[in-house]
Amino acid sequence: MWMPFAMSDKELQEILARAQANKQAQAKNTNKEASENPLHNLADNSVTKSNALARAYYRFPIVEKRCMEALISKLHPLRKDNDLQQITLHAYEYSQAFGVSKEAAYRDLQTAVSSLIRTVITINQNNGVSEILEFTVMSTARYRKKEGFVQCAFNPFIVPHLIGLREKFTSYPLQKVVSFQSSYTWRFYEILASWAMDKKDSNGKFIGWVKSQPVDELRSMLGVPDSYSWGMFQKKVLDVITRELREKAKIALFIENIKTVRKITHLNISFIEDDQIEMALEGGKTPKKKRVRKPKT
Repeated sequence: MWMPFAMSDKELQEILARAQANKQAQAKNTNKEASENPLHNLADNSVTKSNALARAYYRFPIVEKRCMEALISKLHPLRKDNDLQQITLHAYEYSQAFGVSKEAAYRDLQTAVSSLIRTVITINQNNGVSEILEFTVMSTARYRKKEGFVQCAFNPFIVPHLIGLREKFTSYPLQKVVSFQSSYTWRFYEILASWAMDKKDSNGKFIGWVKSQPVDELRSMLGVPDSYSWGMFQKKVLDVITRELREKAKIALFIENIKTVRKITHLNISFIEDDQIEMALEGGKTPKKKRVRKPKT
């Protein structure tokens, strides 16, 4: 390329530095923004992770699930200046995001700490060989009761599934899931998000499907106890998920059972987000449509 004048190394470095600064400024780091601005609402963050992590095998109760995803939401998946060593989640942030009292928030954070460093997550690696990787979410976690916050450091083995993601990743707004009461629903929503069509190809709709999903694999992804019969799995997991997705996320979920001999072994699953879905009233009942009586002749 022809240059009208000679440029010194210092000038070139300054230009590159400004370009890098502009690039960084275009993507705010919610981790730093949330910690520096007490008015920032945690629910405005997004959760981003690899598809492999979204489809991993583990089971967290709803409290631990909330804390895990709240901490992940403080990372920016494309930036390297995340405070990975010490991520702080305050009780007031948790309370505001999930609509619980401060007292409940203090209790929830204290409860979550143990599971975050003890529960094992299992991932099937897709790196050309058959490999299973197991790790915990956090390498260290502490709860400061008097100050009302948990302080955690992510396990180095989970970091590649959270940072530097360019393809095969799942991202969703935290606001979409904060009202879920079942961790099964949250996990299923993540799995659906990993299966969803690119919104560029679906007119912005959250829509997708998967054919012949093995039931055993889905149970493992959701962390369903082995003791659950198909009937219990249907009633306590799938029915709850279907209802919560419909009532709280306006997502219509359709599941078709596939039998091998006499046992249900696979599922055809499809889903679509529809703003026209009738929301449930308090108590779980959908509003009844009024009958229009025909005038007497």
